[in-house]
Amino acid sequence: MNNCSIFVSSSDAYSDLWPVFFDLFKKYWPEYKGEIVLNTETLSYSHLDLNIRCTKVGKLGSFGKVLRAGLDSSTSENVLLVMIDYIFMGKVNHQKVEEYYQFFCENKLDSLCLVHQDYPNVTSATHPDLISVIPPAPHIMFSYQIAFWTKVMLREMALPHENPWMSEWYGSQRAEKIKIKLVCPKSEIRYPIPYDSRGCLHQGKWLDNAVQFLHSIDYSINFDRRGYYVDGYNTFTFRVRLKLKIWSTGLKGSYLDLLLRKKIV
Repeated sequence: MNNCSIFVSSSDAYSDLWPVFFDLFKKYWPEYKGEIVLNTETLSYSHLDLNIRCTKVGKLGSFGKVLRAGLDSSTSENVLLVMIDYIFMGKVNHQKVEEYYQFFCENKLDSLCLVHQDYPNVTSATHPDLISVIPPAPHIMFSYQIAFWTKVMLREMALPHENPWMSEWYGSQRAEKIKIKLVCPKSEIRYPIPYDSRGCLHQGKWLDNAVQFLHSIDYSINFDRRGYYVDGYNTFTFRVRLKLKIWSTGLKGSYLDLLLRKKIV
C-alpha cells in the first residue's frame, strides 16, 4: 500500500493489550510488511518481525489530542485506522485490502470503511463490492471502524477535547457538513479484515465476544486483570450520563465548531 501506513490508535492505558493485538496481527496478516504506527504516550513496544514505530506523543490529557498528535507524526498521506481493541479474528484477505486501497486512491476518497453499517442513503460505486454513502446519515457518517482515511480528513473528525464516543457523535455531524467522500462494502460482502465491530473492551473491561474468541484459539491471557463488562447500555443512569456528556462536550467547543464548519475543498 503505497504512501499508507497502518495507524493503531491506542494509549499507554492499553499497553497490556498490545501483545494480544500484535500476536493476532502477525498470525492473521503475515503478508503485511509495511510500517505500523502505534500511537502511544510515553511507552515503547516492539514485536518480532513487525515494523512497529511508537509515536510517544506525551501525556496530553485527552483522546483527541493524543490522536491528532499521533497522526501529525505519521509520514504517509493515508492511513489504515485500527483501534487497539479491534483484535483480528480471522485471516486477512490481503489481496482484497490492496484492491480496496487502490480504489480509495484512484477515486480520491476521504475514507473507505472496511465494514458496512446501516447507512440510510447510499448510491452505487464503480467497484462491484462497494457503495458510496451520501449525507444525511445521522450519527453514522463517521465512526472508528477499520477504514482507510486521508490523514488530513481523519484529523478533522476529532477535536482536541473529545473522547472517542463524542468524536464519533460530533464527527458524524462534521462529516455531513464537510460532505466527505465515504465508501464502504455492501452488506452482503465478506469484510477483508475479520473482527468484531463492538471491539473487545468496553469501559476498560472485556466483552464476552473477545473472551470466547480468545478461549477458542487457546490464547492465554489473564482476563481477571481488567474484569468482565456487564451490559449497562439501557440503564437510566447511563442515558443521563450520555446526555450530559454530549452537552458538556458541545459546550467545550463542538457546537461552535459545527457552526463554523465549511466544506473542505
